[in-house]
Amino acid sequence: MKISALLQQNLLGKLANHSVVFLINILIVRMSGASISGSYFNELYLINFFVFIFSAGLDYAAIAWIARQPDLSSLVHEKLIRISLFFMLVMMMITWFALPLFKLQIIQTPTAIFFFAAGNLLLILFQGMMSAQKRFNWQNIILISTNSLFLILLLFLFNMHHPDKIKWIFNGYAWLFFLQGMLMLLFSNKKGQRVEAQINWRKFYRHGIYIMISSVVYFCFLRADNFFVEKYANKISLSNYVQCGKIGQYFLYFSSIISSTLLPFIISDNIASDYQAWKKMVKPYITLICIGAILLLIIGPWVYPWIFGAEFAQMQGFMQLLMPGYVCLGLLTLVNAIYIGKGNIQKIFKGDLAGLMILLLADTILVPRFGPMAAAAVSSVAYCLVFLYLWSDLKNQFQS
Repeated sequence: MKISALLQQNLLGKLANHSVVFLINILIVRMSGASISGSYFNELYLINFFVFIFSAGLDYAAIAWIARQPDLSSLVHEKLIRISLFFMLVMMMITWFALPLFKLQIIQTPTAIFFFAAGNLLLILFQGMMSAQKRFNWQNIILISTNSLFLILLLFLFNMHHPDKIKWIFNGYAWLFFLQGMLMLLFSNKKGQRVEAQINWRKFYRHGIYIMISSVVYFCFLRADNFFVEKYANKISLSNYVQCGKIGQYFLYFSSIISSTLLPFIISDNIASDYQAWKKMVKPYITLICIGAILLLIIGPWVYPWIFGAEFAQMQGFMQLLMPGYVCLGLLTLVNAIYIGKGNIQKIFKGDLAGLMILLLADTILVPRFGPMAAAAVSSVAYCLVFLYLWSDLKNQFQS
């Protein structure tokens, strides 16, 4: 199959899936309300942070190794299963022993935290495996079908009045991720004759850890502002701000679909051998990102309260400040794929770390005084600066 056709199919499939995910997000926000939803999603971000660290970037390591040596797929698959099982044991100890012992204030049940964390790790690792195998359509089928079933469940619960409804929703959302992760595990297992190939596991882990460290810094870079808003603003403003971030994620999702599709080919030097060819390939998608941003700024004042409820009228003010940064994040994701494919992780790490330091310093000074609008402005400026830093050296990556 031609790369352009594969890219278009994966793009359409991922966009269809994220449309369903967006509807799920709307229903969760509608049913939990502005007083709970912001804190709930922040709690999920903290769990994701822990999962990212434990994943050790091995999804990217799998892509890098299997793209070059497809016969290593079964060995990598077995190793990732062992890592996942160990993580589940760790999460059992945390959720059923550590959390009750320290009496931490949490919104979800320990069971929901366990399955959400375990499912996220499975998704990260085995979606990486399927990307390495270039099985993008199967990824999309799994995600669309399971998310659609959960959406139907939420629609059924929407008008139901029961004291445990929110608990059911949060538990169901956690089980959804676990089911998706298990299906990715099963469908990424390529049956066939076992090969005698060997892997230098030390190099494999080292490759992943380099990317993991950069990913963790990047994750903090994108999420740290939420926790400043949570500390210095009320719950309503927090929920408004969190939903802006979730909309901003779609600029990343759109770009990451393209990047994840192209990455195995970039690594194997099948495409993107020169800057002009890469620029021509991604130009239509850059145009779509910019059009989407302009459209959101125009319709935002009417759309946000209509979708999420009257309590979310603050979103437009935040989005006006955040939008330049979100556009730059979308473009940055496309740029990062080249740096990763060419093996220059250090440059990404330096840019993300510098951006995080700027963001933390400015938020510490400005958010206590000026509130969440300051957090939005600081984040947007920081995102733009990191993009400009990596864009300035992009052409040189094609000469390596």
